Amino acid sequence: MKTTRYSIFLIFCFFISTISASETTKPQKGPVFSDYGPVFAVSDRAVKLPENFVYKAVFDIRKSAEDPEQYNHYLESVARFINMHALNGVSLDKMDIALVFHGQASKDLLSNKAYQKHFSTDNPNLELEHQLRSKGVKFYLCGQSMNFSGYQKQELDQPDDLALSAMTLFVVLQQQGYQLIP
Repeated sequence: MKTTRYSIFLIFCFFISTISASETTKPQKGPVFSDYGPVFAVSDRAVKLPENFVYKAVFDIRKSAEDPEQYNHYLESVARFINMHALNGVSLDKMDIALVFHGQASKDLLSNKAYQKHFSTDNPNLELEHQLRSKGVKFYLCGQSMNFSGYQKQELDQPDDLALSAMTLFVVLQQQGYQLIP
């Protein structure tokens, strides 16, 4: 009887350790965005995150999904950046993030109405865009790209995002201490 209990106990321990090991090999979503930005926990890292550090990052968003019904996975990288740092103890107030959209990605900031006009479908980026904005992420759109793409300011989801150019924004934001993430 003791041998049977002991065998069952060993099998149970093996099963639990297998589950735990498999969970660490899968990316997890959250803690900030539960539907976007899967990341891996890396608890055994040798390089520690600096304490009281502000992560000022500007993301260069120039590409977009070829299929207008698919959201921009580069936009999801921003959610990943936030989830990854939050998971490792960095608070949202220590993340100052700006996104500069230009080129092909200009379409991603159109309102639903304008996106439907141009692509005959809803803008698949708006849900994630609104979630990122709610966490303090700043959005900018290159005015040159908007005009070359044939869009109008009134077609934007947030017309206040419009700037002169992506090139100008990168110069200004980097001088303000933002680090470029291409």
